Amino acid sequence: MKGNRRRYLAAVAGATLSVSAGCLTGDDTNGREESRSPLAERTLRYGSVLPMSGGLEQVGQTILNSAALPKIELEEASLSVDVEHEAVDSETSPSQGVEAARQLIDDGVPVIVGAAASDVTLQMVQRATIPASVVSCSPASSTPTLSIVNDRGYSFRTAPSDSLQAVVAAELAADEHGAETAATLYAMGDYGRQLSGAFSASFGGVIQNQVSFDPAAERYAEVLSTALADGPDVLFLIGYPESGIPLLETYYDEFAGDETVFVSDGLQNEAVAAELGDRLTAYGVAPNSSGPGQSAFRSRYREEYGVEPGLFAANSYDAAATSLLANAVAGANDGQAIAGRMRDVTTGDGTEVLPGDLADGIELAGAGEPVRYRGASGEIEFDENGDGGSVEYEYFTFSGGEIEVVDELTPTGVSS
Repeated sequence: MKGNRRRYLAAVAGATLSVSAGCLTGDDTNGREESRSPLAERTLRYGSVLPMSGGLEQVGQTILNSAALPKIELEEASLSVDVEHEAVDSETSPSQGVEAARQLIDDGVPVIVGAAASDVTLQMVQRATIPASVVSCSPASSTPTLSIVNDRGYSFRTAPSDSLQAVVAAELAADEHGAETAATLYAMGDYGRQLSGAFSASFGGVIQNQVSFDPAAERYAEVLSTALADGPDVLFLIGYPESGIPLLETYYDEFAGDETVFVSDGLQNEAVAAELGDRLTAYGVAPNSSGPGQSAFRSRYREEYGVEPGLFAANSYDAAATSLLANAVAGANDGQAIAGRMRDVTTGDGTEVLPGDLADGIELAGAGEPVRYRGASGEIEFDENGDGGSVEYEYFTFSGGEIEVVDELTPTGVSS
């Protein structure tokens, strides 16, 4: 059951990064408008590099479904333009994510929805999409590092930075659970390291230990023992379901004490709740989809797939929708042209486009009319770093083998 909305004042110095990663200005507007082909003569192309296997397999399908939904929506509207969507499995692996992106690039795909895991996205954009002048828009990568990559204006995301999640989690640990001491246990890689560091910087009490673990390890007893050695009030676990489930099983079998367990957004998953059942009494924080198009998106997703959308599903739809609108404005399957239009279609005073209205928006954009996409996950509004995610969070708990949302929180005083 959802409680009353509360706002947390969380002005934490250095909690977010705001270094400009460079942008494309799209100064050749007139030339493109003069040469723009009619929509009826065009094929709008986009690809996806998303986790259909590996550590994020449990959430990969709902994210992929959402990336494919705009294409389905446009085809059902009998829009006078062809749409092609090509999806490749990232396997939740940085090396495979790079290869998957290169496969799409070789196929001539100008814009990619993905990747999901932060470490995969960082490698993909630096080794594949940026050098090839191809746009990427991640629906789930939340590492602050992505904001400062020298991306030449080709890298975007609809997920919020983990700096904000860390602030909210630290506030909740202290204010709701009375924690004065804490320890973190995080999966190796940029996602875990950055979120652990941001939580530790935001927590008002004593951080006793920050311990990393190998997601591929066979046992987790040693890292749990190290993290819990000083008896923290809160243990903050950062990871993904594939390794998080056996780690939590080890915790409850061998180590569970009086400490409160917090988990990151990567573990807000039905598989985690089902596997641990009644034993799991943890809390967590995850981005909340609260955009003006959320209701229409959820209804359309249920109609198409017969289930409720999961974590980052709305962000994935938004990433695909903005990419298609930018492609329509650009007038060509060209990465540089599309990159220069990603901000145009999410800001300004153009005709508002919501999920469900995408076909009308594409027609207007293809005719050179200004449009402003308003998302399912939140107001996108890409900034100079390509960041455009929602900044509202769910405070959730696991109860009786299910995930229950306790409250919805908006950190204020922190730049997104």
